[in-house]
Amino acid sequence: MLEPDSEPRGHDAARRDIPSRKTNNPRIFQYADRFDRALDVAAIVCTIGSGVAMPLMSLLFGKLTSEYSNFSNGSVDPEKLSKSVRTTVVWFIYLFVAKLVLTYLATTAITISSIRTTRALRVHCFECLLRTEVWYFDTPGVGSPATQITTSAARISQGIAVRLLNVTQGLTVFCASFVVSMIVQWKLTLITMMVIPASFVITGICVSFDAPIEAAMAQAYSQAAALAREALSSIGTVHAFSAQRMMVSRYNTHLTEAHRQGKKKFIIYGFLVSPTYLCVYSGIALAFWQGHRMYDRGEIRDVSSIMTIVLCVTLASSSMGLVFPQLSSITAATAAASELFRLIDKPSEIDPVLDEGHRPSSCAGNIGLNSVTFAYPSRTDIPVIDSLSVDIPAGKTVAIVGPSGSGKSTIVGLLERWFDPSAGCITLDGFDVTTLNIKWLRQQIGLVQQEPTLFSGTVFDNVAMGLTDAQRACSDQEQRRLVQQACEASDIHGFVQQLPQGYDTWIGEHGHSISGGQKQRIAIARCIISNPAILLLDEPTSALDPEAECTIQKVLDRISQGCTTIVIAHRLSTIRNADHILVISGGRATEQGTHEDLLAKGGYYASLVKAQSLSSTVQTPRDTIASPRSSGLSKSLARFSIEKPDSDAMENMNGSDALSNPMQRSLSLVTCLAMILREQRSLYPVMALILVASFLAAGSWPAQGILFSRLIHWFMDASPQGASSVNFYSLMFFFVAIGNFVAYFAIGCLSNVLSQRITHQYRLELFERLIYMDIAFFSRPEHSSGSLASTLSTIPDRLQELLSLNIVILLIMVVSTVASSCLALAYGWKLALVMIFAGLPLLLGSGFVRVRVETALDDENERRFAQASGLASEAVTSLRTIASLTCEAQTLAKYTDIVDSAVRDSIKPLALAAVPYALSQSIEFLIMALGFWYGSHLMQVGEYTAEQFFIIFIAVLFAGQAASEFFAASGSLSRAKGAAQYLVHLRGQSLHNNGMPSHPNKHPAPDGPLSVADVHFSYPERSTPVLRGVSLKVWPLQTPQALVLITLAGASGCGKSSLLALLERFFEPTSGEIRLGEDNIQHLSLERYRMHVSLVQQEPVLYPGTIRDNIILGLDPEPSTEEIYEAMKQAHILDFVLSLPQGLETDCGSRGIALSGGQRQRIAIARSLIRNPRILLLDEATSALDTQSERFVQAAIDEVCRRKGQLVVAVAHRLSTIRNADCIFVLSNGQVIGFGTHDQLRRENALYNHMCLAQSLDEE
Repeated sequence: MLEPDSEPRGHDAARRDIPSRKTNNPRIFQYADRFDRALDVAAIVCTIGSGVAMPLMSLLFGKLTSEYSNFSNGSVDPEKLSKSVRTTVVWFIYLFVAKLVLTYLATTAITISSIRTTRALRVHCFECLLRTEVWYFDTPGVGSPATQITTSAARISQGIAVRLLNVTQGLTVFCASFVVSMIVQWKLTLITMMVIPASFVITGICVSFDAPIEAAMAQAYSQAAALAREALSSIGTVHAFSAQRMMVSRYNTHLTEAHRQGKKKFIIYGFLVSPTYLCVYSGIALAFWQGHRMYDRGEIRDVSSIMTIVLCVTLASSSMGLVFPQLSSITAATAAASELFRLIDKPSEIDPVLDEGHRPSSCAGNIGLNSVTFAYPSRTDIPVIDSLSVDIPAGKTVAIVGPSGSGKSTIVGLLERWFDPSAGCITLDGFDVTTLNIKWLRQQIGLVQQEPTLFSGTVFDNVAMGLTDAQRACSDQEQRRLVQQACEASDIHGFVQQLPQGYDTWIGEHGHSISGGQKQRIAIARCIISNPAILLLDEPTSALDPEAECTIQKVLDRISQGCTTIVIAHRLSTIRNADHILVISGGRATEQGTHEDLLAKGGYYASLVKAQSLSSTVQTPRDTIASPRSSGLSKSLARFSIEKPDSDAMENMNGSDALSNPMQRSLSLVTCLAMILREQRSLYPVMALILVASFLAAGSWPAQGILFSRLIHWFMDASPQGASSVNFYSLMFFFVAIGNFVAYFAIGCLSNVLSQRITHQYRLELFERLIYMDIAFFSRPEHSSGSLASTLSTIPDRLQELLSLNIVILLIMVVSTVASSCLALAYGWKLALVMIFAGLPLLLGSGFVRVRVETALDDENERRFAQASGLASEAVTSLRTIASLTCEAQTLAKYTDIVDSAVRDSIKPLALAAVPYALSQSIEFLIMALGFWYGSHLMQVGEYTAEQFFIIFIAVLFAGQAASEFFAASGSLSRAKGAAQYLVHLRGQSLHNNGMPSHPNKHPAPDGPLSVADVHFSYPERSTPVLRGVSLKVWPLQTPQALVLITLAGASGCGKSSLLALLERFFEPTSGEIRLGEDNIQHLSLERYRMHVSLVQQEPVLYPGTIRDNIILGLDPEPSTEEIYEAMKQAHILDFVLSLPQGLETDCGSRGIALSGGQRQRIAIARSLIRNPRILLLDEATSALDTQSERFVQAAIDEVCRRKGQLVVAVAHRLSTIRNADCIFVLSNGQVIGFGTHDQLRRENALYNHMCLAQSLDEE
C-alpha cells in the first residue's frame, strides 16, 4: 500500500478540498523539501547579488563619464585620467567575476530545485490518480489527466526556473537602481521614475485578463489529449473503419476552441510588452531633459550624477521589460498548476491508500448481498442492480448467468468496492465491506475480467503484478519460480518458452503482440499466483479455444477448491459443476439452483443449455488427424482448395522494416526555422508586418547609442547651443519611445496571431500523421499511445514557445547586434574591433554550447517523460485492474523510477549549460572594462574625441546586451529545434511507411476469389513466425449457391487473428500474397479496399460520444436514423437502446464504460453491419454475448450475409456459432491442417472433433 509517509515531499497525505483560488504558484513550493528550499534561497540570494551588479556598474559608468568630460575640458590631465580608468577597470573586472559566479550558482540552483520540485508534483499527482475512484475517469469531460501531468509539469518547471529567476533579477535590478539613483539625486529620480507605475498598471490588467484565457485553453487542450489517447490506444479500430478523418475532425474541434480562446490574447500581447519600452525611452528623455535643467540651475553639480540616474532609470525600466514578458509564462504555469491541483484536491470516497478499516485475521469467504441496489454515477436514474439479495457460503462455487446488461459484471465491481451500493449492503464474513480496509479486502479476491488487461512490459512483469506483499519480499529467483508455476497452471508456460526472450519478452501495450487467448491465460496466471480466498471470474475462458478452455477450467476447478468462487459466464459448459447457479435479469434474481435443478425446471437456463449444445451424439476422436482430402470431402467442397503458390508469386517484405531503423536526421536551427516559415505562405503578410516592426524596434538600439553619445557631448558644452541640443535630443528620445511602443504593440499582436495559427496547424498535423501511421509503427515500445499523446502536447508547446514573442525578440536582438556593431565600426574601427572581437566571439561560443547541451538534454527528457506519461495513461485506462491487484504502490514506484532517472541524469547537463549562460550574462562587464581602458588610451593620444568614443562604446555595449538577451532566450531555441526535428522525422516515417498502394485509384474487383497463397508472417518486433505458409482459396460469390461464411478454428495463438489482420491490411505478409480476384490486395487503394471490409474485434472498442457516433464511425455520408435502427435490430441491440432515456444520443462514456461488455459488442456489430461490407471479418464477435443474444446475432449475420452475397471470415472458439459455416479451416501452429464443413470435420479431423467434444453440454 502507499503509506502516508510515501506522500511527496511537503504535502499532507490526506485529501483536502482546497478551493481553486488557492491553486497558485506559492502552493507549488509545498513540494520542495529542505534541500530544494535551500537551493531556492541560495538562488534568490545569488540572483539579488547578480542583479545589484548592474546598478553598481552605473556608478562606475557615471564616474568615468565625468572623468572623460573633465579630460575633454582640460580640467584633468592624462596621467590622472589613466589612474582613474585603471582603478575603475579593476572594479569592472570584480563585477564581472561576481556576476559570473552568482549567475551560475543562481541558474544551477533554481533549475535543479525546479526539476526536483516538479518531480515531486508529478509523483504526487500520479498517486492521486491511482487513489481516485475508478469511475471518475469514465466521466465525460474529464480529459486526459495523465497527459496533463506531463504538459502541466513542464510549464510549471519553466515557470519556477527560468521565469521566476528572471522576475527576481528584474525586481532586484529595479529596486537597486532606484536606491542607487535616490542616493545620488533623489529629486531627479522621483521625477524620472514617475512613468514606471503606468507600465505596472497596464501589465497588471493584461495579466488579469490573460489568466482565464489560459485556463480555457488548457481545458480545450486536455480534451484534445483525451481524444488522442483514446484514438491512438485503439488504432486498429480507427484504421479498420477508416475513421481517421472523423477523429482528425473531432480533434480539430477541440483545437479550434483553444485557437478561438487564444485569439482573445491579440490585444493583451500587444499591451504586455509595448508599455515597458515606452516607459524606458520616455524615462531616458525625461532624465536628460530634467537633468540638464537641474544642472543649469546648479541643483546637480556633476555630469556623473545625471549619467548615473539615466542609466539607473534605463536599468529600472528595462528590468520591468524583463519581468513583464515572463508574467505570461508564469500565468500559463499557474493555470497549469490549477488544473493539477483540481485533480489533487478532488476527494476520493473509496481511497485504497488510506490505512482505515477493519483487517480481520483471516477470511473464510462468506459473502452476502442484502437488498443491494445500484446505479452508475453517469446514469443514476437507471438502476443496474435492483434489490438483489443472495448468500454465497464459504468455499462454494456460485455461477451468475443472465443476458448482457443484466448486472452480472456490476456485482464484481461492488464486491471489489469499485463502487458502493446505492442502497442495501454487502457483507464478507458478517462484516459490511464498507467497514473493511480496502486493500485487505481486495487482497482476498482474485479477479479475471471479461476483457483481459495487460500492461506494457514483459510477461514476467505482468504476471508478477499479482504477487502479494509477502511474495514480493521474496528473492528474485523465488518470484520467478512463482511466476513460472502460475503460468504452468494456466497453460501458458509452453507458449512463453517459445518467445524470443521467454518470460522477459516485451508484449507491448495492452499485450497487443499476443493473441486474445494468450492474454487471458496470462491474466489467469496473474490472478491465481496469490492463492486468493475468493475468486471472481468474469467470463474467464471467453477468449480461449475449446481445448485450452477445458484445460483452464480444470485449473480453475482445482484452485477454486476451498475458495469462494463467483463465476460469470455465457458459456454454460464452464459452470455446469457449480454448487449454485443464479440467473439474473434486470438486476433481479429470476432462477436459482444447481445445473440439474434448473434443467429440470425447463426455464430460461434450460433454454440456454439447449442453444449451446453442439451435438446430441458423441463421436470418438481419432488418434491422428485425418486428411481432409477424402473423395467425399473433395466432391462436396469443390469450391475450396489449399493451393501451392505460383512459382513467380511476389514476395512482399514487411512494410514495417524501415520502422525498426527509424530515420535519424539532425537539422540545424536555421533549417528548422526556414522549414516552418516556408510552409506558412498564407501568413506571409503577417510575417512581413512583423518584419517591418522588428526592424523598427531593432533600429532603436543603434539610435539610442547615437542619442546617448550626443547628449553626453552636449552636456560637456556649457554654451546656449548645448542646452538647445540637449532639449532636441531628449525630444528625439521621446520619439524613439513612441516608435518602440507602436513597433512592440504590433509585434505583440501579430506574433500572437502567428503563434496561434502555426501551433494549431502543427498540433493538427502531428495528430493526423500519427493516426495515419501503419499499425506496425505502434508496436514499438516507445510508441505507446500514452507516450504519443504526451508528444502531441509537448511538441507544439515547444514550437509555440519560440514562435510567440520569442522568435521576434530574437530577430530584433540579431538585427540590433549587427546594426550596433556596424555603427561602431563606422565611427571608429580600431576601438570597435577590439571591443567586438574581445566580447562577441565569447558570447556566440557560449550561446552555441548552451543550445547544443540543452537540445540534447531536452531530447532525452522528452523521451523519459513521454515514457512516464505512457505509463500514467495506461494506468488510468486500466485503473480497475490496478485496483483489483492492489498494485498502486508498485505502479507508483515504477513511475517514480522513470521520473527520478530523468531528474538524476539532468543535473550534470544542467550544471554544464549554466556556464555559457552565466558567461553571456556577465561578459558585458569585461567588454566595458576593455572599452574604457583602450578608449582612454586612444583619447589620450588624440585618435578619438570624447563623442566618437561614447558612440563606439555605447554602440558595442548595446550590441553585447542584445547578444546576451538573444542567448538568454536560447532555451526556447533548443526546445523548438528538437520539436521541429521530431516533426521532420515523423514526416519521413509517414512518407516511407504509410502503406500507400502502388495503384492508389484502383478499386477492389466486384467479384473473384479471395485467395491466400503461401503466406508467411511474423510481427515486426518478433522474429518468431506466426503464419507458416498458409494457403486457401474461396471462389466467386455471385452464384445462387455462393459461399458466404468461412471460419478459422484452432487453438489460441495458432494465427487466426493474425490472418484477419493481414486481410485488414494492418500488416503486410513477410512473404506470399493475398489476392482479391486478380489483384494483390496490397496494390489496391487502401481506403477503398477497407470500404469493402468490416471488422468486429474480440475486444469491442467504443469511443467517448453517443451511441449514434459510435455506430456511424468513419461513414461519410452519414446514414439515416432508419438505417441505424436496422443495423441495431440485426445486432439485437435496438430494444435496449430505445429503452434508454436518451436513446441513440446516450453517451457511451470513455471506452464505452457506461455499457456492459455484451452491449458494447453488439454496438460494435451494428457498426460493422451498417457499412454493408463485401467482406465481414469476425474475430470472436459473439464471445461477449449471452446465449440468447448470440443466437439472435448469429442468425442476423447469417441472414444478412446470404441476402447480400457477402463473404464472412470468422474466428471462433465457441463452435456452436460456426457449425453452419460453408467451410471451416482448422489452423494449428500457423498452418492449415484441415478444412470442411462441421459434420465432415467431426468425422475426419481429430483436433476439431476434440474441440467439439470439449464444448458439448448434453452428451448422451
